[in-house]
Amino acid sequence: MNETHALVPFESLDPKAHWSLRLAAMVWTTFALLALIMMVLWPLSVFWDAFNPNAAAVLIGLGVANLWAWWFGGARWRSTRFALTEHGLRIQRGVWWRSDSLIPRSRLQHIDVHRGPLDRRLGLAGLWVYTAGTELGRMGLNGLPAARAEALRDALVQAEVDGG
Repeated sequence: MNETHALVPFESLDPKAHWSLRLAAMVWTTFALLALIMMVLWPLSVFWDAFNPNAAAVLIGLGVANLWAWWFGGARWRSTRFALTEHGLRIQRGVWWRSDSLIPRSRLQHIDVHRGPLDRRLGLAGLWVYTAGTELGRMGLNGLPAARAEALRDALVQAEVDGG
C-alpha cells in the first residue's frame, strides 16, 4: 500500500450514529424474526395441531436477538472509519469480515447525500458513492454528521472538477 494512504488520519462516525446503527439493527432483526415466525411456525401450527408455539419462547427469542442486534450495531459503529485521501475516499469497516476500500476519484460517477427521518432527528446523513466500471458500483457510508457528509461530497466533486 502506498505510504500516503498510511499517513492519512481516519475519522470515526458521529457518536450519535452509535444509537441509529443499534436501532436499525434491532428493527431489522425484529422484522426478520417476525417474518420467520409468520412463514414457518404459523403455517406449521395450522397443519399440525400438536405444534403450538409458546408465546413466551417467542418473546424470549426476540429479546435475545435484539440484545445481539444492540451489540452488533455498536460493534459496527466502532469498526467503521473513513478518510479522504488525495486519491479518493477510503473506508474501513466490518465486525467479523473487515474490508478496506479505496474509491478512486477517477471512477466516481455521482455522489448522493441522504437523510432518513431518524438521521434528520439526530443531525446525521449518509454518503452514497457510485462508481463506474465495477460489478458493485455503489458504496455507502452512514452515520456522518450532515455537514461532514456534504463537505465530503463537495470535496470529492471539486477535486474531480479541478482535474483530479
